[in-house]
Amino acid sequence: MTFSVIINCYNTLNLIKQCVAAAIDSTDKKTEIILVNNHPPYSDALRFLKKYRHPRVRVLDPGKNIGCMPGFQFGAEHSRGQYIIKLDDDVIVPHKDWIQAMYQALNDYPKLAYVALKPMAVKSKRRQLAVKRSYSLEFRNETILFWCMMIKKSLWRSHFVMKNLPLYGVGERYYERKANQIGLKKAYLVSHVCTSLGRTKESDPLYGAWKLFYVKMKDRRAEFEEWKQFFAIGPEEAEIMRRFGYPEQQITEIRDLLCNLQLELSTPQPDSPGRIEGRK
Repeated sequence: MTFSVIINCYNTLNLIKQCVAAAIDSTDKKTEIILVNNHPPYSDALRFLKKYRHPRVRVLDPGKNIGCMPGFQFGAEHSRGQYIIKLDDDVIVPHKDWIQAMYQALNDYPKLAYVALKPMAVKSKRRQLAVKRSYSLEFRNETILFWCMMIKKSLWRSHFVMKNLPLYGVGERYYERKANQIGLKKAYLVSHVCTSLGRTKESDPLYGAWKLFYVKMKDRRAEFEEWKQFFAIGPEEAEIMRRFGYPEQQITEIRDLLCNLQLELSTPQPDSPGRIEGRK
């Protein structure tokens, strides 16, 4: 087995289905696809992950929601491929050749720690651009986003395994620091662009906003489940969301959803006095 694509599933069913279908259609028998059942808060998504069957797909269940990078590591530890790929569950990969192009780039450039497909939302800077017959590579000094990232499993195991991981807030920058420490580079595959559905109506608006601002917190002493019950969208948060590509209508929708959720949490229920559990 050459490649293992690891999709950490904690999203709406429609997005998971589209992501998985694109991954299967654009890869061959040298590729296994691992779905990590990260216990999404949707009954239809849970049923799908429990019942899904495909010859090249394995569904792994850690038993609870363990978070973003912990979910990837869980899948990586159980993978069979020589190369492992982190693919977000709301990302659509190109129609073909993307996995071979990433693999070729890592082999053409031994000083490359990992390579990622360029997200459509990221502008190319065209600095340090390497053009090959089958792909183009853009080396970057700043952080590379892991919408879809490939790394050799032996290198990952030697230098990039993380311990005591929180649900969110670590990942790309940790990998960046480790790559710098061992003298390796990182790059985008600019010839092969991936697309995120995370800002569409099919996504869970609250999940994306919670993750964005929890990651940006300076003080992480609050646990994620506790913190998100009291988080609100003010003018500063709204401006950050605009910079991250949120349309005005979705910012308003998320603000209203948060207000309604906090009102629900503060209202005692007849069958369960006191605060009720929020969405996860």
